Amino acid sequence: MVVVNLKGGLGNQMFQYAFGLYLASLNNTSLSLDLTFLLDRTPRQNFVFRNFDLDIFENKYEILDSEKVKVFMNNGGRIKRLLKKETTILNERIFSFDSSNILKTKNIYIDGYWQSEKYFKPIESLLRKKFTFKHKLTEKEQHLASEINLTNSICINFRRGDFVELKGSSETHGVTSMEYYENALAKMQKKVSDLKVFVFSDDIEWCKENISWEVPLFFVDHTYKGEKFSSYLHLMTLCKHFIIPNSTFGWWAAWLSNYENKIVIAPKKWFEDKTLQSQANDIYPEKWIKI
Repeated sequence: MVVVNLKGGLGNQMFQYAFGLYLASLNNTSLSLDLTFLLDRTPRQNFVFRNFDLDIFENKYEILDSEKVKVFMNNGGRIKRLLKKETTILNERIFSFDSSNILKTKNIYIDGYWQSEKYFKPIESLLRKKFTFKHKLTEKEQHLASEINLTNSICINFRRGDFVELKGSSETHGVTSMEYYENALAKMQKKVSDLKVFVFSDDIEWCKENISWEVPLFFVDHTYKGEKFSSYLHLMTLCKHFIIPNSTFGWWAAWLSNYENKIVIAPKKWFEDKTLQSQANDIYPEKWIKI
């Protein structure tokens, strides 16, 4: 059995699940999700509590019994006894891809973020099926989806939230600058004619107040968000091209897009933290443009 320690928001959970699914497929074994840390509400400074969000997809998940594992987080020996003695505890040592993490053994407990498609590229087709949206778009959302499909649509995603408001997050991640977006849009305009920009953000009101580009613009407000922002992500994936911030939510929107000739522009500076930034190169799929 492969067990994944889930933590963070939807984008993080998708990376963690994807790597776990690859390891389970590679070793012909089952996959289980440990929600102990994710759902723990012990007060923490500079921390945003998250919920289990993978249930926005059609896929079914096996959840590890939290009563059996609620105290093992700092005790590797305990988890081995609770699962099987031969369980390998796999902790992510560096942010960049490490091929030594691709283990061929039946019982693995993985704890990390695993933010590179190199951790799941061999099962891309399977993963896309697993990440099929469960909730149908409403009539209003379908109308916007049609507009996205009928235009040379550019998804531009702004990630703010805790990256702006919390000291720990801002020092680790930082906020992608407006200069980046303007340079990325200028580059996109050279590659795509008659484009239309669809702006998605966790702070859409800020976007409305601060963006005045001379291109066709549509601000996708949160009346389109759907259950756990599933419609928001779904609509983003329907766009043809992408300008994303240093956000796993935006990353997955671009990755899940099926448009054959999609152009994805991502910020060269993914982290404010210099150590993490030095390890960030593997987060970008090969064809994505970094500026």
